[in-house]
Amino acid sequence: MKKVLVTGCLGQIGSELITRLRQELGSENVIATDIRMPEVIEKNDIFEILDVMDYEKMRSIAEQYQVDTLIHLAALLSAVAEAKPQLAWNLNVTGLVNALEVAREFQLKFFTPSSIGAFGPNTPKDHTPQDTLQRPTTMYGVTKVA
Repeated sequence: MKKVLVTGCLGQIGSELITRLRQELGSENVIATDIRMPEVIEKNDIFEILDVMDYEKMRSIAEQYQVDTLIHLAALLSAVAEAKPQLAWNLNVTGLVNALEVAREFQLKFFTPSSIGAFGPNTPKDHTPQDTLQRPTTMYGVTKVA
């Protein structure tokens, strides 16, 4: 049975994704993580507090639950990233590197989404060519390119 670790599960994408994953895989096979506790945790749901900048904690969770897939959604978005660029860099880049390293070490399937923010405001929104240059204008976009 597939076991999935999801970082950033309290964000817009994460909250919807874990609901769907729990329906498809069962609550015992979805390990939801975020920097803070959710307001409600259902009886069989698994939730762990995780700061993605803490490699050892991420590694420990992956090992404890014997996951085979890591979906990395944790990121500091544009508004806060612009106000706190160093934190954005640390969380978005270091968090990604930590997630990639855990995935490599345990040979996990790995997914992390990109963002239109990585391309910048002048990029076509539909049917963006594969060779489009990335020219982000926000700290969030810069960390997605990095």
